[in-house]
Amino acid sequence: MKRSYIVLLAIFFFLAISALVIIQVRWINNVVSAEDQQFRFGVNEALKEVVSELEKAETYKRIMSDINPEPIPQETDEPSDQSDQKSAEEKLLEKYGFDPGVRSVIISRAGYTYLLDSDSLEIESFFESAEPDGQILTAGATSRMTSKIISIEKIVSKILHETPPLRDRFTADELNNLIRRSLDAVGIHLEYECSVRGAYGDLIYITPNFQGSSGANKYLRQLFPNDPVPGNNILTIYFPEEEEYKFSQIAFMASSSMLIVLLLTLLATGTFIVIFRQKRLSEIRSDFINNMTHELKTPIATISLASQMLDDPSIPDSSRNIGSIATVIREESNRLKVLVERVLHTAIFEKAKLKLNKQPVDIHSLILRSVDAFKLQVNGRGGTISTFLDASDPVVAIDEANIFNVMLNLIDNALKYTLDTPEITITTATWNRGIIITVSDNGIGIPREHLKHVFEKFYRVPAGNTHNIKGFGLGLSYVKKIIEEHYGTIKVESQTAKGTRIIIHLLKEPPK
Repeated sequence: MKRSYIVLLAIFFFLAISALVIIQVRWINNVVSAEDQQFRFGVNEALKEVVSELEKAETYKRIMSDINPEPIPQETDEPSDQSDQKSAEEKLLEKYGFDPGVRSVIISRAGYTYLLDSDSLEIESFFESAEPDGQILTAGATSRMTSKIISIEKIVSKILHETPPLRDRFTADELNNLIRRSLDAVGIHLEYECSVRGAYGDLIYITPNFQGSSGANKYLRQLFPNDPVPGNNILTIYFPEEEEYKFSQIAFMASSSMLIVLLLTLLATGTFIVIFRQKRLSEIRSDFINNMTHELKTPIATISLASQMLDDPSIPDSSRNIGSIATVIREESNRLKVLVERVLHTAIFEKAKLKLNKQPVDIHSLILRSVDAFKLQVNGRGGTISTFLDASDPVVAIDEANIFNVMLNLIDNALKYTLDTPEITITTATWNRGIIITVSDNGIGIPREHLKHVFEKFYRVPAGNTHNIKGFGLGLSYVKKIIEEHYGTIKVESQTAKGTRIIIHLLKEPPK
């Protein structure tokens, strides 16, 4: 699949994920709004019930106080005359214009109160002759009545004309019990704070932790709205944990939804990262195969040509120069061996941890030996290899063979990637934990965008379909692997057309 197709597919996929995220966010907002409206509706319904129950309770108490008034104790030291003592019934009869000396009967039916007085009226016969609904007196009973019939309207008239102070119309326990019961009835089991203010803003009642400056939503309701002249009596209530309660109602669904979207996004991102890496690895391997084919073809072709010369009977023995042909075959065979071993070493590094034989070694001596191996090549191109070995203590615990190969690889790269006269510089310096080695050249340099990839296996800086610079892209990956096995670090600094510098930090002793 072409890279452009993969990029296009990734763009469409992430657009779809983005649309899904937007839809989920809008859905969560709608759920939050619906939960808020439901909570407000429940609180308002509960407060409506509180107000209604308070009015009913107050009306009941006032009616009962008029029907059965409490006796007023007489404050006197002398015993009062029996004739001065009046029952509650007698006082009620006097209040409404009846003769308290006449025998009376009080009967309640369907919201009405009847006061009857008659010497001849028998209670039992009255009940027996009453209508089943208890609202209409029989004609016989009516004919025997000698006093007035007074209805509940007179008590209601008193209620309409006398409004007691707000403080006397309810108690704190009564109010809190009503609020708690009403909230529980609508499914709200939160702790609340409330206050009651009178018509002129005076504070009638407040819960201990009520805070007027609280940022929580406050719910207001008028108390006793059915008074003849309704006062501005306000009940205020709020819930300190309202927001937490609303969030808890939708937390599971919202978090689950967003978690699924996040997992989808992460999985998609990881999938496309793997796809791009595999695509790049495929391209690198393709370049590796092309380079390896080119690298192997040259020595094979040379060996094949040399063997043909040896086998050609038309060439006289004196002209064959067997010694030179044998040297060419040997050199090309060694070259093939080195190439194959380099590939095999890389495969071994991937499958198992490298076993190193670390011994104290003079790093200066090792560097000089690696320089000697390339002096002929450098001199043949008119170049120089300069060494400035300034480390005060060059003895380091290393695997000598592998570090020697590291230096050979670095010098070889410096030569290969310098098209003009090579100028290679190798320096050492003391580090508080070991030694620093730098290898610099004046080569073609590495573009900035390729610097982070130069230590990857098979990676070579793209140079089109040319093979002027030989190699498999395995050298620096091998170098990095060996340095890391010594618990060291390696980094590269480069500028295009100016050169490259490799910096290695080696520990004097491995960490314990």
